[in-house]
Amino acid sequence: MQQLSGIAEAPSEDLFGFSGQTLEERVKKYASGVLSPAIWAGYERAGRAMCIAASEAGSSALDRAAEYVRNGGELFVDSGAFIYRDKPDETPWASIIEIYRRIATNATAQVTFVLPDVVGSQEKTLAVLRDWGDAVLDAIGPGHVALLPVQRGDKLPSTFIKEATLCLKGAIGGLAIPSNAAAFPPEMLADLAHVPTSVPRRVHFLGISRRSKALQERLFRLEEVWPAAKTSCDACEHRAQVGQGNPITVTRAKVLGEMWDEELDVWDDTEEDPEEATAFLKQAYPDLDDEGIENMLLSQVGSFAELQGAHKRHGKAYGPKATTESIYQFASGRI
Repeated sequence: MQQLSGIAEAPSEDLFGFSGQTLEERVKKYASGVLSPAIWAGYERAGRAMCIAASEAGSSALDRAAEYVRNGGELFVDSGAFIYRDKPDETPWASIIEIYRRIATNATAQVTFVLPDVVGSQEKTLAVLRDWGDAVLDAIGPGHVALLPVQRGDKLPSTFIKEATLCLKGAIGGLAIPSNAAAFPPEMLADLAHVPTSVPRRVHFLGISRRSKALQERLFRLEEVWPAAKTSCDACEHRAQVGQGNPITVTRAKVLGEMWDEELDVWDDTEEDPEEATAFLKQAYPDLDDEGIENMLLSQVGSFAELQGAHKRHGKAYGPKATTESIYQFASGRI
């Protein structure tokens, strides 16, 4: 591997008057992990920019994405090639490009797309760029942005970037850089000083939280070589806030409980299906015969069984709404 030169041992805590917080405030953050309709709706309601992977998105998710960009939503679209890391020859580039085309065609605001790559391989990435890169540029058109995913390998990053741009007839809009230290150590950012000025000073850090020390280090190092570069990142930040005792889960339970209280105010047990309560009781009391179950149904236990059935149905019906509300509160900084 070619050796990097002129790399600082570690980023300073304050660079030319910029604190880590100042640099982070300049980062455009895209929410990923949004394939669930309820989670998508929460982020959309909060006005957040979103990120999807084309190879992961089903037809319903693509319908939502197309409507979202048609309404001016900010979207970052990765190819999802990481799914095919161990079998890159199976990456469905033709269908991915058609997804890119559909989103680009529907968009009324600029969308950012990631060019083809093979995760972890410079040479294979150059090969897929030669085979599919121009097709991506044709599909998205000049009104959108195509980022070059940078891979680590025997070539210096700057050398790889120069060779990659020669594989394309059109221009790139910046770089997409892995945030995994093994895939792209942060000290390698120093080599971007040798990238031609024809490459726009825009960097997207793939899969990293805006509020992380790892991102802060990368921002410091980037500022040293590309001052005031346009930066962005994507991360599934809500995932860390889900689970017992965590903010999103606690908020969801609270919202669902409030919805249930409202339903109880108008609940009428005469509208319940006795067969559902009977099935519940048979499961709860397997040793009772039919007469015992019937007597139980006519008791206070029967009313409780009907209430349990209503509560279960309520959870299924209103659970997605509670999820949307809890994601909205998280994404808008309310929790």
